[in-house]
Amino acid sequence: MIRREFIGTALAAGLGGSLLSKETLSIRSGGSLRGNGGVLKQERIDALLSDCRYQLFERYLPFWENGGYDEENGGFMCYLYDDGSVENDRKDIWYQGRGIWVYSYIYNELDKDPKWLERARASRDFMVKHMHLGDGAWLDTVDRVGRPVDGIAIDRSNNIYGALFAAVGLIQFAKTTGNSEDLELAKLSLRKSVERYENSEYRGVVAPGVNEMGLRAQGHSFMMVWVIPQLLEVKADPWFEALAREHLDALGSKFWNAEYGISNEILFHDYSRVPSQATQMIPGHSIEAQWMCMEESLRIGDAMMYQTFKNRMRRLIEMSWDYPFGGTCDTGYSVLASQNRPAGPILDEKTMWAQSEVSIGCLMAYEQTGEPWALEWFDRSWAFLQRTMVTECGVWRQAVDREGGDKQREGISIYRRGNFHQPRCLSFLIKTLNRMIGRLA
Repeated sequence: MIRREFIGTALAAGLGGSLLSKETLSIRSGGSLRGNGGVLKQERIDALLSDCRYQLFERYLPFWENGGYDEENGGFMCYLYDDGSVENDRKDIWYQGRGIWVYSYIYNELDKDPKWLERARASRDFMVKHMHLGDGAWLDTVDRVGRPVDGIAIDRSNNIYGALFAAVGLIQFAKTTGNSEDLELAKLSLRKSVERYENSEYRGVVAPGVNEMGLRAQGHSFMMVWVIPQLLEVKADPWFEALAREHLDALGSKFWNAEYGISNEILFHDYSRVPSQATQMIPGHSIEAQWMCMEESLRIGDAMMYQTFKNRMRRLIEMSWDYPFGGTCDTGYSVLASQNRPAGPILDEKTMWAQSEVSIGCLMAYEQTGEPWALEWFDRSWAFLQRTMVTECGVWRQAVDREGGDKQREGISIYRRGNFHQPRCLSFLIKTLNRMIGRLA
């Protein structure tokens, strides 16, 4: 059953939601998306849609034309000054795959301007030529012209994230071009990632005080759940279908810790609990995982599973919110107090990427169910993000402190500009709002 058919039938029946009807879109509750009296009206949706489009097409994308996108060689350099000029010409595999995905997605879903596809194509060519080591493995970092250089401050060469981002970029690009070679290279990268991750001596996941190898990471599973369905949209494959279900199950029943109502980030290789990590959570990753699982539940047509992940997302947002100052406290959460920290969320850092995940998840939940809490939390998260993260240059800042002041993230250069979470957030919101407007019309 295709996704939209499922939304219109099974989800509406199974969750009790009036899916995107005029009645749903005029539910009363307070917040910036609603007009006087708390009624959500089309003009409010229109205003948010216009703002999202402005931020993406008039502010964010033009910034990258000043140097971040390499016009001469293709690819993306993410260490930039406020005017967009290049501070460091390194090109990391994470940001090549992410950038290819972003520009391909914009072309596929939002705007058929051929320049977006051409930037994706040039970056794809650079990445494959200079960074693919063969057999689905990838170089971590090269310079502007493709010469290998040392990895970034946080060494990512031991984990599989780079290969997964390379794969998803190739998949989204192949969705337009139909290039079977790109699709096969994406599959090869995914299979290589699985091979590495299933090795009990895998070194790509670490945790403080845990010396064992082969650890499991929530982030690895949610990447599988996000990337593989995009592959399956292009071409069915039973092996990858089973792999997506395997990681969906891991997120639903293994990383989720029912004893405490949190989602653990780290497990042992056999997916059993790490004692020192059982009461710990990284809220940003956990919230992101829930909305990705919501999407996958829709794809496979499981209304009860969707409901479970939606309710968990709401719980995690409410647990990790900084009620006095606003924002999701996303870098850490402890169920129990210790000598070093109190129970609850770490309050002194709120990252941009996590705020964007909350906004995506909440608007998604509201579109699909019409439940007032989702609209309320979207408005809260979006208002905080807009108040604290928006900058003059058009690229949202990396993080803020508790009161909303600019904060440098540990181990990350102040010059690094994100080329993924902001455009993904804006693109997803634009698509969602367009669907809502279509239903109102």
